[in-house]
Order: sequence, then structure tokens, then C-alpha cells
Amino acid sequence: MNASEFRICLINPPVIGVMEPWYDTPAFGRTGLAYLAGYLRKFSDFKVQIIDAKLERLDFKQVLERVQAFRPHVAGFTAYTNEIKPAAYQAALLKKSLPGIVTVIGGVHITSMPQETMREFAAFDFGVVGEGEITFHELCSAIHFELGEDNERPDFKAIDGIVYRTSEEILLTKPRRRIADQDSIPFPAWDLMPAAETYYVQSERGCPFSCLFCMNPNGKIARKRSIQNVIDELNWIIKDFKPKRISFGDELFSVDMPRANALLDAMIENKIGEEVAWDVQTHVHFVDEAMFARFKRANVERVELGIETGDEESLRRMGKGTNLAKIKAACDAARKQDVKIGTFFLFGQPNETLKSLSSTIDLAVKINPDLPMFGLMTPYPGTEVAKMAAKGEGGYRLLTTNWDEYNKQIGGAMEFANLTRRQIEMMQLKAYAKVYLYNYRFLDFIKFVWEYRKGAMEVLKKIIMKRNSLAAHLDRKPEDYEQMIYGKYTVNASSFVEARDNWNQYQHNESKRLKMDMQEHTTPSLHNA
Repeated sequence: MNASEFRICLINPPVIGVMEPWYDTPAFGRTGLAYLAGYLRKFSDFKVQIIDAKLERLDFKQVLERVQAFRPHVAGFTAYTNEIKPAAYQAALLKKSLPGIVTVIGGVHITSMPQETMREFAAFDFGVVGEGEITFHELCSAIHFELGEDNERPDFKAIDGIVYRTSEEILLTKPRRRIADQDSIPFPAWDLMPAAETYYVQSERGCPFSCLFCMNPNGKIARKRSIQNVIDELNWIIKDFKPKRISFGDELFSVDMPRANALLDAMIENKIGEEVAWDVQTHVHFVDEAMFARFKRANVERVELGIETGDEESLRRMGKGTNLAKIKAACDAARKQDVKIGTFFLFGQPNETLKSLSSTIDLAVKINPDLPMFGLMTPYPGTEVAKMAAKGEGGYRLLTTNWDEYNKQIGGAMEFANLTRRQIEMMQLKAYAKVYLYNYRFLDFIKFVWEYRKGAMEVLKKIIMKRNSLAAHLDRKPEDYEQMIYGKYTVNASSFVEARDNWNQYQHNESKRLKMDMQEHTTPSLHNA
């Protein structure tokens, strides 16, 4: 490979089976890769390519052929927990075909378990831990320098936020500070990806809550872009790519309510809702009737709310800062302003019972959301639920560290003391049916079943055939999949406990640092409104 033109290929790996069509065959590209590419191309010595296998419907062989044609020096992968094995398999294929290539893994899984992930998957040379833009650029610059003639090996220890292997050990450098000034990050390089039906826009990063089921990878302090910066990206996407939908990827769109109102006013002024359908997700604590009135004027298609459970005690324990009264008030406010809502419910709360599940279903029927969504609790590394499952607490028992099982709809990563998996899955199907049928929404039910028929069939097959495993039945798993991926190391239950404890400490320290950084660089919440 010629180091004079340094080539970087960013990859969203293929799926090994379509379980959740919305996610496995998406109408949207991976925002994180677009952000990395947007940042990297500020520097003239880098040539960047993005291969989003999910968006482009590519398999492992097709991705390999694309990478071979580009011949990059670095292949950077992103992966959630249920994607880490496909990413490792694709990396192994690249290593076999292009021996000089350097492979880097980023995303939430490596962030939660940096050293364990590197031990488990030998196909990765480096990992980017946490927010990736600056870290990945510094890492690629160091690799570029190393490839130059007569250059000594760079000091990778000096790069914050990476994990890497040497001949003797796996080294984790000190944490990377999160980026306080979000306007300093260039727009995602959407033009390096195929035009999509949907674009995810991140107007802020971070969430102040500590939900049991969420790792909160962007931190507890919301770091907001200026209003004009967001509007400029929205107008660019609409003008150049003509999408059907824009979804805000913010964890809580309205966590700063004055700023959210100002952004809505700017969207109304710029007629965003007249040009494209759009939606957001937020928290019931950060909405009121006046805001829903603004949502309506801005022509929002749907506001999605994380409800999670209808059991008051479970709400209190989960760290979401909500209760049934707040939930009902928020939904009532939306209805008064004729704003459609989507609601997320999560079955399998700590010490869940049939009674508490029934309370959740009853609440869902009463709220009657336009789009109800019922998921199953999954012990993602770095979360409190994963720690509890590893320790056998909360009525949980961890079953496997086969990451292909970590699917929140039909996976089988853990079992529940008070309920069988089959009981929870039956209640999941019952919940969807009751919301629609008890509210006499027969046509909506037919449309919903048709749109999500693939995922529904997989759930039904698991129930009818009494399958405990998801991974064994994935239909596109290559024959050499397992042998190409694994070495001799397997993550054990104690690693989940350590991962959560380490992440809690990092979040605590980083919150302190960010407060100082944001005081030094203060961007008023209504800046450029």
C-alpha cells in the first residue's frame, strides 16, 4: 500500500439474518460513521470511503470486494453489542485478504468492554473508546506516520481514548474528554453515503438520567448544537438528498425546554415540516401542552416517549425520573394538541411479574399511542441490568455472552426468575393486540402487523417451536463464522460487573470535566435562535 495517499474505509457491518427489518434493513445510514467521515475529511491527507452494509443491503463477500477495490490502509468498524461478531468476522476476512490493513473497532460495545473485546476478537488491532471524532483522527494520523519511510513506531500511549494490543498485552489509554463545543464538529458526510429515505440528525448529545437498561454512552450532560447549526444541516439534507423523513437522534430532544422551543420556532420559520416528515423522541418530564402546540405548528409527524412500564414501583427503581401521573399528563397534553405519539415499553423490568406486565399493558391500552413499541429487557454490557444479571440479582440470570443473542426483540441473553421467556413473549404479542383491538383500531392493527410481519413471525416461531436461542437460527451465518471470529478468550460474568463499575466511575469523572469545559466555552442555549 502507498502511504502517500492515506485511505480510510468506514464500515457498518452486514447482518447475518434479518430479525428486525426496521434496523437490519434500514432506510437510514449510520450517523456515527457519517460524523467520523465528516471530521476526517477536514484533513487533506485523508481519503475516506463509507460502506454501510445495512443501508446498501450488502453481504460479507460484497463488502470484502468493495474494500479490496478501495485498498484502504485503515478499516474502521462501528458496532453495537449485537453487531460486534459480524464486525469481527468482516475484519477477519479483510485481514486474510489484505494482510497490511489496520482494523479499528468503535461504538458502544468496545466502549463498555474495551480490553475484553480486544481479547475476545483478535481481528481488531485498535479500539476507539467513547466519542470518536478526535480520537480516530489522531489514531489514523499516528498510523499514517508509522507507514512513512524510516519513521519510528508512534507512541500510541499518547492518544487518549484507545485500546490496542502489543506483543505482550492489551493497553488502554486514559479516557478521551468529550467534545463540549458541538458546533466545532463538521456536519456528517451524508454525501459519502447513498441517498436514503431517512436521515438521523443529532442536535445534541447526552441525557441526564441513569436508566437501569441504558449505558448512556453520550454522557449525563446534554451538549447542544446552536440552533442555526442544526437548521443549516436540516436545510442541506432536504435540498440535496430529498428524504422522506428526518428523525432526531437526540436522547431527549427537549431536555432544555427553552432551547427546544427556540429550535421548533426556527423549524417553523424555515418551513422544515412542510418539506419533510419528521419525528423526535423525548421524556415525559420535558414536555407540556404549550410545547406540543409548537410541535403541531411545526408539523411534527410523531413525538416518541419512553414510558417503559406501567408499574409505579418499577418506574421508581429504574432511574428514569418519572411516574404514572407524569406519563398520563404528557400523553393527555399531546392528545389535546392533536400530536401523534409513539411509546416505548420494556418488558422484563427487575423482579417483573405477570401482574406488573399486565399493569404495563393496561397503561398502554389507556394511553392508546399511535405507535406502541414493546421490547424485551436485554443485559447490554455497561448497563446496571447487565451487572444485576451477572450477579443474579433483580430476578435475572445471565445465560450467554454470545453477542448474537443480544437482540431486544427476540434475543435470549438472559432469563427471568418469575417468568419464563415464553410467558414474556406471549405478553409482548398480547400487548400489541390489546392496544389496537381494545381501542377499535382494526385497520391500524392490520397495517402494523403487515409492516412488522418479519419480526412478528420470528417471535411466533420462537414461541411455537420453544426456541431458547436466536443465534442458532440466523439464516445468513457463513459456515466459517465462528472459527474466523473467536480465539481462546471468552468474556465471563464478572466482566459485566467490572464494566458497569468502570463506566460509572468514568461518567462521574467526565461530568466534572465537562462542566469545567462548558464553562470555559459557553454557548447560550438560544444562540442564533
